[in-house]
Amino acid sequence: MFAPYVSERAIERVCLTLKSGYIGEGPVVAEFESAFKKLLNIPFALGVTSGTTALHLALAVAGVGPNDEVITTAQTMMATSHAILALYAKPVFADIQYLTGNMNPSDIEHRITEKTKAILAVHWAGYPCDLEEIHAVASKYGLPVIEDAAHALGATYKGQTIGSISPFTCFSFQAVKHITTGDGGMMCLTEKDNFDKARRRRWYGIDRIKRESSILGEPIFDVYESGYKYHMNDIAASLGVEHIKDLKTQLERRADIVRTYRKRLKDQAGVFLFNAADDRTSANWIFTMHVDNREDFAKMMKAKGIEVSVVHLRIDMNTIFKPRQDDLNTLDKFNLSHISLPLHNFLSDADVEYILECIQEGW
Repeated sequence: MFAPYVSERAIERVCLTLKSGYIGEGPVVAEFESAFKKLLNIPFALGVTSGTTALHLALAVAGVGPNDEVITTAQTMMATSHAILALYAKPVFADIQYLTGNMNPSDIEHRITEKTKAILAVHWAGYPCDLEEIHAVASKYGLPVIEDAAHALGATYKGQTIGSISPFTCFSFQAVKHITTGDGGMMCLTEKDNFDKARRRRWYGIDRIKRESSILGEPIFDVYESGYKYHMNDIAASLGVEHIKDLKTQLERRADIVRTYRKRLKDQAGVFLFNAADDRTSANWIFTMHVDNREDFAKMMKAKGIEVSVVHLRIDMNTIFKPRQDDLNTLDKFNLSHISLPLHNFLSDADVEYILECIQEGW
């Protein structure tokens, strides 16, 4: 299903950093942040320890706290809602769209209460949500939109890069994402005030810019808000700086594989392809589709040496989210039939052909 990509150039850069004597948050983190801002055409970016900590920090800066509610999706990895739970707030799940896996904008408004403090959208498989519609609801109620873009590095929506649209967008550089820093994340922001808060709170609430030096060694500062130890280090950033240079090539290869999958499977009996609207481009992190008789399909593919996976089943079935919502009808249907095929840059054309031939033989 997945294969981590680590370039020789990135390995060499890490070695240089390890020998430099400066391996904490330093100039290489700043270099990575600068390259990321240029890539996405955004004003502010903060390197952090993971996509999860990026989400937690974004929610905290957005003002989410105990007993608040955040409207989000259950079709995601546990991390999305754990970031909400970490602030002692409650995730409220909206239903999804059957042919995208993304949050359904029309199922948000009736879930908004006086406790609602934010909307947290996830771009399933790297395919952008209907952000215009989500922002319209958010604007009506004065709510910030936070994007979980762990799957969506390189995606675009109506001519804008994912990362440049909402007040907060959070990316992941976990091992098998489009680019990896071993583990790590990036928090993208569009407003300076939020950026300043996030920059302070990323490191215990200490303002590194405004603190004063002291002859005693410990700088002089005043912390007046809670903070965390979420800053990226130069070792991880060294991987990021080099891997971001390969992103265009990585995305192009993934797009080629997806085009082949879609062309060959569009008329395949028992397979139902997801939407691919002209007004957005997917980052193609995974290739999800619906199939009839999913367990038989998975057994057939495994028997032929091909790994397939649901990647993530709905998270709201876990005990931590009880009592469970019972009004997510499309999610119920979605989780009976969705499955993802292998999609990574080490797949050869012959691999893709073999995968398709196995599917076309039936199950």
